[in-house]
Amino acid sequence: MVDITYNIFEDDFNKSLTHSYNLSILIGTERLSYLISNQQQQVVSLRSYQLRDLSASKPLKKLLLEDSILRDTFRSVKIGLFSPKFTLLPNALFEASKRQAYLSATNQVHRADRVLNDQISCLELNNVYAFDAAYIDDLMEHFPSAVFYHASTGLMQNFIQKFDSASTKNIFLNIFGQHLSITVVENNQLLLHNIFSYKASPDCLYYVLLVCKQLGLHPHKCLLNIAGDLMEDSEIHKLLYKYVKKIHFVQRPSYYLFGQKLEETLASNLFFDLFSLKLCE
Repeated sequence: MVDITYNIFEDDFNKSLTHSYNLSILIGTERLSYLISNQQQQVVSLRSYQLRDLSASKPLKKLLLEDSILRDTFRSVKIGLFSPKFTLLPNALFEASKRQAYLSATNQVHRADRVLNDQISCLELNNVYAFDAAYIDDLMEHFPSAVFYHASTGLMQNFIQKFDSASTKNIFLNIFGQHLSITVVENNQLLLHNIFSYKASPDCLYYVLLVCKQLGLHPHKCLLNIAGDLMEDSEIHKLLYKYVKKIHFVQRPSYYLFGQKLEETLASNLFFDLFSLKLCE
């Protein structure tokens, strides 16, 4: 079953022009979201589905066929896969034939998983990750020219390239469903990136404080940048603010133009991971 949670179409959206539009999709096993942008880099549409009780075989087939927009042809298609199963390796040590072995050393890789990798040129790293093969197969069949990336690949590039970290360590917290990623950057260098699962609000605070302790950072002096599924009136934000006094909700990226409907509907930090897919090459 699927439920639409966001469904935003700007007045500039023209279904007859989809062949000239760019499509970006971000998917986890419980959510699929997509945005459509035109050649002027304006986001003309954003739709998000909550996924539940999908078939183990062909889990996305029905949704992809029934969404009248996704049935169209696009100028380009980028697909971001959110998965907590990942590892980062220096390019100098990476061999594509050993992807499975690299990932299995630190993660539990199942038979139903497919292992992929992205090269992150600005970090000279390879991001090796696994995602459910049935989802990938459905997407590849529906979008044969699509290019796949891990969701963290775009986020890390955004945090490094678009935020000033010359004078301080920047900590970024991005929440996606029941997972959170924490990224720490200094002088345009990646110090840490990890993904944690959580069940309750105190878990999020625990992981933020754990990372601060690991890197010798004082929570009261750190700047915590928040992206993703976190609102200012949430219990998680209230807990964080007791220990981290400098909290900043990230703004929408400047490389996209946003229309009135989207700006009025969405908080500025929502879907930052989806927007970050544009930086993946």
